[in-house]
Amino acid sequence: MKLLCSALLVPFFFVGLLAECPSPANLVNAQGEKLCTRMFEHSNVYFDQSCGGDFLDAKDGDDFPYMPIGWGNKISSLVVANRCTLKVWSATGKSGNNRTFNSGVVYHLKDYANGLFGDWNDAISSYYCTCT
Repeated sequence: MKLLCSALLVPFFFVGLLAECPSPANLVNAQGEKLCTRMFEHSNVYFDQSCGGDFLDAKDGDDFPYMPIGWGNKISSLVVANRCTLKVWSATGKSGNNRTFNSGVVYHLKDYANGLFGDWNDAISSYYCTCT
């Protein structure tokens, strides 16, 4: 009986650890407002477990040459809504290397080159998001 109880508790323990990226077509905040992008603190080698941890939402037209407090160089995965574009920079003030992400899911920012030897994992320092 003790083994059975332990087996039943394991799935409940892991539910909070698993994450799933939202669909770009249905990207809205808690109030139901359409978002331009949602940026996540964590990614995972398994796609169905990416988009985890805290997240930062951006609406159409959000222009941040400096990341909100606590978010500089912290983004590891993101989702850009349909018909939207996210432009990011590696340094504050919209300077340094830049990259544009079109609508879709980016499970691992580490898979995208940033300069000669770097990648975009934990490297976003400013952003601008627009939708059509």
